[in-house]
Amino acid sequence: MAVDDLYSKACDAVERGRFDYAIRLIREVLRQQPDYPDARIVLRGAERRQLEQKGRSPLALLGVLPRRLVTTAQALVAGPRKKLEVYEDYLERRPNSFWALSKAGDAARKAGLNSQAVQMYKDGLTFKPKSKRTLRVLSDLLRQTGQSQEALRYLTRLADLQPADGDLQREVRDLTASDHIAAHEMETATSFMDLVRDKDEAARLEADGRMAVSMDDLRKEVTEAESRLAEAPDNVNRMLDLAKLYVDTGQSAKAHKLLREKHQQMPDNYEMREALGDVQLHMFREAEAKQRTGADSGDAEAKQKLEELQKRRTEFGIREYGWRVSQHPTDRELRLDLGNAYFEAGQYNDAISAFQNAVQDARYEQESSKMLGVCFSRKGQTDLALEQFERAIQRHPEMDDEGKDLYYLKAATYEQMDNAAEALALYKKIYSQDIGFRDVAQKVETLGA
Repeated sequence: MAVDDLYSKACDAVERGRFDYAIRLIREVLRQQPDYPDARIVLRGAERRQLEQKGRSPLALLGVLPRRLVTTAQALVAGPRKKLEVYEDYLERRPNSFWALSKAGDAARKAGLNSQAVQMYKDGLTFKPKSKRTLRVLSDLLRQTGQSQEALRYLTRLADLQPADGDLQREVRDLTASDHIAAHEMETATSFMDLVRDKDEAARLEADGRMAVSMDDLRKEVTEAESRLAEAPDNVNRMLDLAKLYVDTGQSAKAHKLLREKHQQMPDNYEMREALGDVQLHMFREAEAKQRTGADSGDAEAKQKLEELQKRRTEFGIREYGWRVSQHPTDRELRLDLGNAYFEAGQYNDAISAFQNAVQDARYEQESSKMLGVCFSRKGQTDLALEQFERAIQRHPEMDDEGKDLYYLKAATYEQMDNAAEALALYKKIYSQDIGFRDVAQKVETLGA
């Protein structure tokens, strides 16, 4: 069976509470592909939920030392990848062992599986957050793999534990100054100037009537906001207000420049950094809108530029929302945003992992289930897709536009499975409510013939 199929079955088994089966499947995934994205995260989750379900034996603690000695002996004579499997055997019964997670991280790093090592070091720190060695190794590894911003987080934590270490304090300051913005590969405002003309955009917005007030009034608001910020140049709310006004008046590049400069002054301010990322994404979309007109009319050059912009935006979106998740790992809405970014890039396994995290929050269950269904459908895993669409429908049974969309997606999946009868029944359900929804009239006529 293909590795992707094994992984999907394992995720499904976790959802159904079949943890033993999920663990066996994920271990097989990792034997075939040791660096499979997020597989070890799913594995640890399944192991821990199984431990909670079964409970810990009163005699378990008595076997820790002998088992650790056996594991150490086995690892001594094994190569790096085999050594990693040895520690995985230990973790299967003791998934919360800081010792084993650290050893597994070391083995993964020596095997060149850096992303896997990062996952295990991070996991280990949840049990021993003040491990100086782990903080140092993790920070160095993240920096080596180009994740300077995240490396800074762990290096800062290490520096807090060693305030008297002058060299370490300087290292933190140097990394902050040199790598903070570069780690996110923020575009410079000037790189967009050939694609987005602020004055042209402002004039277009005014001509389209999309501004609630006159341009003169908006310019006055901008001037007043600039004056307020000049009076209190360190006031974050005033910076953000002015940046928003710049965007609202079609001056996205100006908003980007302001936020970039202020972010350099306040590199640890999350709101400032988040707003900078939002403006960057907005500028991509503005540039895409300009190229789409030409692309739709058959302009080959415009089509090529549009495709390039879309690729750059999706890549940036993954980095951006990945960074936000790293700052707020328990925020399920950010997981949903990250999942959407992965989905748009066609990275369905990564999207599924993010959506499976987001779906645990009732507020995002319907949207996450829907997107899980779409991802499974794109991967040809129609049985899993149907389950997710049904879950979304249960959360949103109303036959409004969203409800009709969910029924349509479920019907299309039945079509994908060559089950015309089930598909027709669902299309008819939509048809009875809204004959003009998508191509439902044509579907009913074709399948009913």
